[in-house]
Amino acid sequence: MFYLKITKAAKEYILKKGGNVYIKYHDIQNCCIEPNLTPEVFIGIPRNKEKYYILSVDSINIYVDRIIYEREIEEVIIDLKNIFGIKYLVIDGWKVI
Repeated sequence: MFYLKITKAAKEYILKKGGNVYIKYHDIQNCCIEPNLTPEVFIGIPRNKEKYYILSVDSINIYVDRIIYEREIEEVIIDLKNIFGIKYLVIDGWKVI
């Protein structure tokens, strides 16, 4: 089951930027090990929508990479970080093995 929450600060930021985000997983194949990288959150709509499930949370459209959506994840939180005035979205709750 995939459970997703958005913090209040992230929600306000996303709505201000148009109300669409996508969570992308970087799948590295043909490698001697299987890295489990933390997904990234981007503002907007992905180019290849067929690779994503669409969820709607609090009037925000969230495109979730199918690889992420099909995993057993207890809770993922989209949060807003701010470093030196630069705002960006992050994923909290992703467990790297």
